[in-house]
Amino acid sequence: MARADAADADGDRPGRRRDGNRPDDGERTRLAGVLAIVLGLVCGAVSFASFAYQIPSAVSRYADYRAAAQCPATDTSTGAGAGTEAVAGTTAPRPAGEPEDCLRTLTFTVDRTVVDRTPRTRRYQAALSGGSWHGTVVFAEPGPVLDRLRPGERVDGTLWRGTIMALGTQEARQGTLDEPRDESRVSTGIATGLGLLAVLCLRSGPRWWSRPDRHRPPAALVRSAVVTGFAVFLGCLALGAVAQALDLSRWIVPALAVPATLLPVRLLGRVRPESEPGGASPAPAGV
Repeated sequence: MARADAADADGDRPGRRRDGNRPDDGERTRLAGVLAIVLGLVCGAVSFASFAYQIPSAVSRYADYRAAAQCPATDTSTGAGAGTEAVAGTTAPRPAGEPEDCLRTLTFTVDRTVVDRTPRTRRYQAALSGGSWHGTVVFAEPGPVLDRLRPGERVDGTLWRGTIMALGTQEARQGTLDEPRDESRVSTGIATGLGLLAVLCLRSGPRWWSRPDRHRPPAALVRSAVVTGFAVFLGCLALGAVAQALDLSRWIVPALAVPATLLPVRLLGRVRPESEPGGASPAPAGV
């Protein structure tokens, strides 16, 4: 009996509660709920914009580029003559008016190249000129063309809609960062992951805010939620990468994302076995 009274007295000490939470844990849980709601809204907005605008636009642009035919044979000199205009940046001389939807090959002179392989300042660029046009094109990798170019050399540039898409020599061809690429599966994986994160955040955030005393201490709650979120996002990203490698339809990514991420969500978001004081129902663990 004396031990029980001592335990009750110990549980009533200031700064401690019988459920293991501190008195200020409720406010911290409410704050975590507000942050989860904000994060969910942001992730949902980005996911919606990706599915509604960014991914369809990139897919359409890539299809147009693949379907583009060679332009009718004309003078391939890059000198600025009648009926041409020079535009700064990576836009090359083109007939006045709208950019051409066909592929045109022009010859440029290499002014200088930048091949910086330092991880933090990595840059792969080539400054080109032709007639009155001067501009810089950017690459993702140093080869197979850029690292072989030297100032004063001539190189062929492929133009589409007024922008240099690739440089080529007799031995190799290298696309610039402006060249459309088929990356829709990976983009869909990222958008799907953000969408699932939005659902999880908007599901858990209001609960944390409205019922802070029915959850675990904030540190454990947030840790479980972060681990679950990373598992969901990385699962969707991996699924998109697999679909990209196997050349599958991008729609298979959201179709399989829920079952592919259900297991980590179930393991990390399961209900705690302990019951709350007073016979309350068990509290959700995290998400």
